[in-house]
Amino acid sequence: MDFKANLKGVKPKMDEERKVNSSQQVDFRAVLGKKSAASSNGNKPAETPGKNTTDFRSILANKKKSASPENNGEGGKMVVNNCVDGGITEKSGRGGGKAPEFVEKLNDVTVLDGQRLRLQCLLSAATSDPVTVTWTLDGKVIKPSKFIVLANEGGLCSLTIDKALPEDEGQYKCRAETSAGAAECCCMVLVDDPAENSPADKKSKKSTPTSETLPPQILQFPEDMKILAGQKVEILCKFSGAPPISCTWLKFRKPSYIQSSDSSSKLTISSGQQEHCGCYTIELKNSYGLRQAALNLTIVDKPDPPAKVPAASDIRRSSLTLSWYGPTYDGGSAVQSYNLEIWDSVEQQWKHLVSCNSTSYNVQNLLPERQYKFRVRAENIYGVGEPSAESEPVTVGLVDDENQDEADAEDDDEEKEPDYRDVTIRTDVKVKELYDVEERLGTGKFGQVFKLVEKATKKVWAGKFIKAYSAKDKENVRQEIGIMNSLHHPKLVQCIDAFEGKSDIVMVLEMISGGELFERIIDEDFELTEREVIKYMLQIIDGVSFIHKQGIVHLDLKPENIMCVNKTGSKIKLIDFGLARRLANAGTLKVLFGTPEFVAPEVINYEAISYPTDMWSIGVICYILLSGLSPFMGDNDNETLSNVTSATWDFEDEAFDEISENAKDFITKLLKKDMKARLTCAQCFEHPWLKQDTNTMKAKKLSKERMKKYILRRKWQKTGHAVRAIGRLSSMAMLAGVSAKKGSPTEEDNQFLECLEYEQKTECKPSFSMVIKDVEVVEGSAARFDCKIEGYPDPEVVWYKDDQPIKETRHFQIDYDEDGNCSLVISEVSGDDDAKYTVKAVNSLGEATCTAELLVEVMAGEEEEEEEEE
Repeated sequence: MDFKANLKGVKPKMDEERKVNSSQQVDFRAVLGKKSAASSNGNKPAETPGKNTTDFRSILANKKKSASPENNGEGGKMVVNNCVDGGITEKSGRGGGKAPEFVEKLNDVTVLDGQRLRLQCLLSAATSDPVTVTWTLDGKVIKPSKFIVLANEGGLCSLTIDKALPEDEGQYKCRAETSAGAAECCCMVLVDDPAENSPADKKSKKSTPTSETLPPQILQFPEDMKILAGQKVEILCKFSGAPPISCTWLKFRKPSYIQSSDSSSKLTISSGQQEHCGCYTIELKNSYGLRQAALNLTIVDKPDPPAKVPAASDIRRSSLTLSWYGPTYDGGSAVQSYNLEIWDSVEQQWKHLVSCNSTSYNVQNLLPERQYKFRVRAENIYGVGEPSAESEPVTVGLVDDENQDEADAEDDDEEKEPDYRDVTIRTDVKVKELYDVEERLGTGKFGQVFKLVEKATKKVWAGKFIKAYSAKDKENVRQEIGIMNSLHHPKLVQCIDAFEGKSDIVMVLEMISGGELFERIIDEDFELTEREVIKYMLQIIDGVSFIHKQGIVHLDLKPENIMCVNKTGSKIKLIDFGLARRLANAGTLKVLFGTPEFVAPEVINYEAISYPTDMWSIGVICYILLSGLSPFMGDNDNETLSNVTSATWDFEDEAFDEISENAKDFITKLLKKDMKARLTCAQCFEHPWLKQDTNTMKAKKLSKERMKKYILRRKWQKTGHAVRAIGRLSSMAMLAGVSAKKGSPTEEDNQFLECLEYEQKTECKPSFSMVIKDVEVVEGSAARFDCKIEGYPDPEVVWYKDDQPIKETRHFQIDYDEDGNCSLVISEVSGDDDAKYTVKAVNSLGEATCTAELLVEVMAGEEEEEEEEE
């Protein structure tokens, strides 16, 4: 499916207008087609749609609302299409002018939901003129697609649907037309649900309830609420319906007080705290039906203390670099700054030192005869949080600044050749037999990362312990290791060992402790110039060039995957080859994943990819490095993807006033919608911007304020979420700094390591670690709701539109993967889709729900056009 038909082009917003949006990786399969893991078990069957149900396959190019029932069928206008628009024309060289005639007509058909549907009729051979055949369903022209096959072979006209759905039910008409006249035949198609009740049950369901037999009706219920911590929370629901009505509030933690009457129920929490956050659902039930309403309650507060202990590194005669982590919870509002506090052994009191935006700071003017300790507070719009744990005491003056600078310069200029090894995954030995497993460096969706010390050589490595329960999980990791065996290059992180257990695979990787490139750029002691950007771009392209020469595409080039080798140098490496694929001997390769902000248009459109797909990502990275602005970032994934598919971007912001024309030309030649028109790596090296002598360039400083805002936006997207890139987990200088606490793993870490091989999942109720959010789209585009569901046994999932269960169709596509990521994609959105959507997760231990609203903006021009047609 081409996303261009689903998404409107949206003009990129200025940096100040952009919200903090998640930039996690997205699997586009939910948008491009159905997935087998969808809700075949989790969805309750909905009522069979009527004849007026919109079949989006037949109106992909029509964004107007469906005609009213009165205008469908015989009363509607008949449109005759050529082959491009869905009709099939058969040409004949025989003479004659007789009107077409059907000698075998269509017959009524009843098929089961999911079975193959085939309709066919036969034209008389007497007609000799070219014949245009048009198929319609309830008056709407049917167009051929990957779901519907139309054919006309020797007068035999056929329509085939591989898997019939309820939306395929209705009156089908085949019309054959020549210059001499036209003929038609029609039939009715019924799609039965095998699980449907008896006809008597259907009849009773359709009966109109009287006032004495009304199911519960919700008259008043609040929208999502945001409450300051400590304040009183009151959620009032007013309802009506035939008594008695039972009222149940659903939330894991019991609320402080519930007061109910025959027509209302009020949930009260005397003092809202963080543990009260979540989705609250009221369920009303009587003898005639059930109704639900839900809202998300967010308790906002000052940020939690920054996680873990601040670490000192790069200790000089009178200075050091302090690094720290962000808070585990930002209080419901993005962290705006960090307040750094200092304590020394003489004054022995805590003092405010400085406020900064990044998670590292170069502390100057320290005295060598004193010991220092540091702590950090995070600040958001609601106030300043509590301080972090204190750093280990540290003393400066152990290293001379000038000697250290010279050593750093030598290390930076002289790039050491990595330890290249062709890795074979070991199954006969455990990682702990050859490596000492020390402190944990980080936790992510894949598993955890630990510092490893090789027992034989005492070399330090990073151990990426990957949870791999299924054969598919293990195969994915094996593929990544196989690809890394082909990528022995100084600009690419190296895998030097691997171990496979019953439920995990451990990758032993080269340690990179310099942090992310973008974090390095915003350091107080770093001067950002166009000259520096050229140096970094040359290294990135050098690494990508080698990848491409091996017949491989990276497919996940983004800031998090570009790491600095050390804290002070300018050498970088590319990391994370989990999405990389081989092109050689693969034929036409298409992929359905990527990070929306950096992915190329051909990925979104599900077209064949190649090496230029990586070059698009390089162009986006270069744009951000020079300006601190993201060329395609929208308020949500749909808007970002729309910007990408339309290749909507420009240099109009004042950030580009100081950027050279050659640099702009370089970006322009990479961000080409036509992948064949993009520069190759070899052509990049020959471009005047990269080819110039950087030693003679003017070193004009570029503003880093936009870059700081950009990094802050991405940083808080990642807090508490999966961290896939192992290098960034050591960017806090926990390895390179002398203050990093050494020793064996904690008891918690040991439990994790043991459980990797003998993990037993703990049973728990369903819950949402990510809830669906309100979506606003333009009519005709695609809308998407995303959530993440936790729970064991794996919950069954049902989606509701205004309290009515949604059955998966080609208009409503549901995706639910083994990691708990669940999405609902609505294609070709119309005004009828403007509603509240709820997702409900249920297992044997309980259930959870969350709700959001879809707001559809109907185009004024189309409204007027529809009115005129009426």
